Amino acid sequence: MKNRTDSASGLNRFTLHFSDQREMKFRSYYFEKTRLTTRVAFLLLTLLYGVFGYLDTYWAGDYLVQFLIIRLAIVLPLFVMVIGLSFTKSFRKYWQTLLFINYLVAAIGIIIMVVLLPQSSFYSNGMMLVFLAGSVFIGLRFALASVAGFITLILYNLISLNMPEMSLAVMMTNNFFFVGALLIGMFASYYNEIFNRQNFDLYLQIAKKQQEIESANANLEKKVEQRTILLDSQNQELYAEVERRIQVEEELIKAKEDAIQSEKLKSAFLANMSHEIRTPMNGIIGFADLLNEAEDENELNEFIEIIKKNGEHLLNLINDIIDLSKIESGILKIHNQSFNLNQLTKEVYDLFVYDQHMVEAGIALTYENGLSNEQCHIITDRTRIKQIVINLVGNACKYTDEGSIHFGYTFINNTLHFFVRDTGIGIDEKQQEHVFERFMQVTLDNIPKRESTGLGLAISKTYLKMMGGDIKVKSQLGKGSEFSFKLTVEFDDEKNQIQE
Repeated sequence: MKNRTDSASGLNRFTLHFSDQREMKFRSYYFEKTRLTTRVAFLLLTLLYGVFGYLDTYWAGDYLVQFLIIRLAIVLPLFVMVIGLSFTKSFRKYWQTLLFINYLVAAIGIIIMVVLLPQSSFYSNGMMLVFLAGSVFIGLRFALASVAGFITLILYNLISLNMPEMSLAVMMTNNFFFVGALLIGMFASYYNEIFNRQNFDLYLQIAKKQQEIESANANLEKKVEQRTILLDSQNQELYAEVERRIQVEEELIKAKEDAIQSEKLKSAFLANMSHEIRTPMNGIIGFADLLNEAEDENELNEFIEIIKKNGEHLLNLINDIIDLSKIESGILKIHNQSFNLNQLTKEVYDLFVYDQHMVEAGIALTYENGLSNEQCHIITDRTRIKQIVINLVGNACKYTDEGSIHFGYTFINNTLHFFVRDTGIGIDEKQQEHVFERFMQVTLDNIPKRESTGLGLAISKTYLKMMGGDIKVKSQLGKGSEFSFKLTVEFDDEKNQIQE
């Protein structure tokens, strides 16, 4: 038995069985593959049996009625039943048994016809068709087809021996052909089943390989997906790093440009400061030497006034430099206190209304307060506010040769809106964004050089930024300028109530 087993497929060539779970799978596979063939085969057999029934009218003679009963009442109903049952789900459970029974019933019917009319080759030929059809046509497996064939052959011989009409010569002749047909059918059925089983085993191997390939593909796709995700993540990190480095590089370039620009501005500022400081110092020293040479009291007073004016200018320069130094070093602090804002605007007005340039040029200086004297007590850094206002009004005086200067404030939702309007020379639109930068007064070509350090606006903007405010400018060349700033402040309700 062992040497009859196909080692490659595990198929036993004697029993035509697989030695493992493939046997049940093959039977299911064989049923699905053969069901349609079986259905068509029985349909053809039904038609052939009908044709043979018609031929019985020529060959059956006195046995016509009996033969038609066998065909129409017994065999054909079984064929039709198989065709009908083949469409049911339960057909799979008993289909081989049903085919086996139909084989035997059809064979017994032909045996009876052969025995009753032994001299007619028509029915013996029909018997050989039964052997061949049962083995290779209707889908009966080799083992059952072989058993059914041998049972048919035995029944033929048993019935023939009990029939006196059957001669030994005819019986032997029929046996020769019947055995030949049976062996041919068995041979065909055997190798047909081996072929089907080998194909099925090959199908299983292909399916297994396909499954392995699909599994490998799935694993490969999963790995590719994981690698893709990893690469995407690395690419994103790389892009982020590149962007960060580009940003850092841009920042470094900008910082370098700013440093170069700052260095240029500081150099220009220092050169300008040297000139600015030497100018009042020369005036002070020069006219101090001339005091002893004054011819009269008027000339002496004139020299003293020049010395005083140069001293004030020098003091302003020193104050600006000190403020800038405090800002640069970060030691400048904001000190909030309660004060009367209207009093502050009056002090600024008094400071400039009698300015020599204002008087000589006939420039009108006016101001307005947005609150009454009883309600104008606010809490913020008075010193810085006054310095900012002085810087703005002072700049307006320096760059206004005729017309007027008007300053003041309004209050909206606890926000101080301060403004200074003049009819001065104005500022070019392209230069307006630079006027609040440090040292820019010494670099703006379209602004005539006047007695200024170029620090007042920059210092004012820094003060406002420290206090949470902001400053802006609107200007037209030849028509004047308006500087304004906004600052959120608190009201001193206690002093305002006392005033009430």
